[in-house]
Amino acid sequence: MHTCLQISEILKIIFAEVTQVTDGGVQPSYTTLYHLALTCQAFREPALDALWAHIPTPDVLVMCLPQDARSQPILELTLESFDQFECTHSGIAAAFRVRLLRPLTTDDWATFQMYARRVRSLTFAKYDAESYALMRDRGLHDSAALALLGSSASLPLPFPLLRELCWNDQRDVLLPCLQRCISNSLTRLVIHSELWPSAMVDLVAGLGKTCPMIKEFRCSMPPASACAMLSDIVTYWDDLEILEMGVVNAQALQHLASLKKLRELKMLVPEGHSLDVDSTSTFSVKFSLDEFSITAARIEPLLAFLAPLKISAKSANLQIDTASNADDLGQLLSSLIEHFDPNVLESLDVWMARPTDPTNHALSELSASAFEKIRAFTGLTNLNLSSIHASMTDHKLLDLISAWPKMEHFYLDTAWDWGVARLRGST
Repeated sequence: MHTCLQISEILKIIFAEVTQVTDGGVQPSYTTLYHLALTCQAFREPALDALWAHIPTPDVLVMCLPQDARSQPILELTLESFDQFECTHSGIAAAFRVRLLRPLTTDDWATFQMYARRVRSLTFAKYDAESYALMRDRGLHDSAALALLGSSASLPLPFPLLRELCWNDQRDVLLPCLQRCISNSLTRLVIHSELWPSAMVDLVAGLGKTCPMIKEFRCSMPPASACAMLSDIVTYWDDLEILEMGVVNAQALQHLASLKKLRELKMLVPEGHSLDVDSTSTFSVKFSLDEFSITAARIEPLLAFLAPLKISAKSANLQIDTASNADDLGQLLSSLIEHFDPNVLESLDVWMARPTDPTNHALSELSASAFEKIRAFTGLTNLNLSSIHASMTDHKLLDLISAWPKMEHFYLDTAWDWGVARLRGST
């Protein structure tokens, strides 16, 4: 016999089915969920849970407060709206963001917490100074964000059931808000920050213990000085499935390699980083992944990090953020067979930055022999070498392509306008 479900359980299943979250938003629309919440008492709780589960911008958070406690965002500048803001450029720009009009009362806080406890996913978008100056930036005013989320630590955490947090605001001013959003319920955490003040370093350093259930962690732009700290926090996470962050030390690499659920690994090699492994050491780490990516400023530190790694992955993506000469590129391509399992790899993408002088072909031009060792990856279906400049006859090119019988997409020498085609006809 089937287990009987209570009405509340049936409603939860129905709402989980009809509120699918996609890249395009929540289906059905927020308006539909709002009206469902008003339909009857039985629908109210599951509809509100679905309505508040995924918050795409923090200004949504103040919509539960009384209208006399918050401003209405100005959608366009009119004569009637001039009395709502200070008549300066910054004052007018700020008026396009939602603000608090008075201190919140005890009842206001109770209302906010009643809705905030339903939030499962929260995103803070990147602050765009140009859009703000041009009065195109709508959202939650910094003062309101700090009042709601930068409160005293004695208050309860605003989002006790938060599972996903995406933090793209790259400024220092809202770091107290980020601190208050961090909780042990998080399973997905994305932090994109170009600046790493001491407060950010201290916050990230405690994530290993604070967020023990992390399954996906993405952290971009870390300086070399932060890599040791990042190495420490990942050793606390045993359920990782996706990791994107600065490169880690040997101990952390061994921990990551032991994780059975890890399927995506993206390492960012900051300038000045060293793995600190003795060149005479036999240290080696084997990974089994779906996707592996690595980004470095130059080929030399990228190869240094790859040196002890043996990677079984379906997809590999290598990105070099500065232009490279032909010798270094040839060395990189030739070394790939030493680090990636040719029986598993299906997609390979090697990208380098645009040369400063693309007309100087001798500097970065590769001959057919430079590609010889990647012929061993016979299972490739996708090969993207579009940023690599080559010079070879059409006979050599056809011979090269014949090494990959499963190839579906092949790009070579197509990213930049080199000024002249260098695939020569054979005679």
